[in-house]
Amino acid sequence: MYYILKGRVRIFENLYSGREMTLDVVGAGRMFGESAFVEKNIRPACVQAVNQVTLVSFRMADILPYFGSRAGLALHFLQLCSSTMDYLVDRMEEQCLLDRYGKVASYLLNRTAPDCEGMGTEGGVLPYTHEELSVSLGLNRSTVSTVLKKFKEEGWLERGYGFLRVLDREALEAVVEGQKNGDGL
Repeated sequence: MYYILKGRVRIFENLYSGREMTLDVVGAGRMFGESAFVEKNIRPACVQAVNQVTLVSFRMADILPYFGSRAGLALHFLQLCSSTMDYLVDRMEEQCLLDRYGKVASYLLNRTAPDCEGMGTEGGVLPYTHEELSVSLGLNRSTVSTVLKKFKEEGWLERGYGFLRVLDREALEAVVEGQKNGDGL
C-alpha cells in the first residue's frame, strides 16, 4: 500500500484491446493499493506518476500490529478506505447518470474542490491538458474539447495550455444537479 505525501499518480488498467483505462488520479493525502489487504494478492491496476511524487509504502503485515496499540491509526486508515469507496460510488453514479457535459462538470468540480498544492489545484486550477482530461473521463478528446469550449463560452471556465480554471462553480454544479434530476444542459 502507498500513502501519497506530495504529487499525484494515475491509476489505470490495461484493457484486452491494448488501450489503457484511467480509473483515478489521486494526490496528496490519499492512498492506493488498499484493495490488496492480503499478502500475495494480485495487483488489480497499474500506477504511474503524473508529476513529482513523494509517498510512503508499507505492507499490511507490517502495519497491522500498530492498529491494536494506536486506535487513531486504525481509524484514520478506515476513513481513508471509506473515502476511496465513497469516491468510487460517486464516479459510478456519474458514469451511469450524466452525459458528457455532466461528466466533465462533475470531474472539474471534484478535482478542484480542495486547494491542494500537491495536486496543483490552487485557485480552482486543474493542471490537465484536454488529452489528460479525456483519458481520465474515458471520453474522446474532441468531445472533451467541445464541452470545454461551451463552458468557456458560458464564462464558467478558463482554458490555457496545460490547465483549466473553474470560474463559476455554481453554474457547473447546476449542470450536474440538473442532469441528476433529469434535466439537460
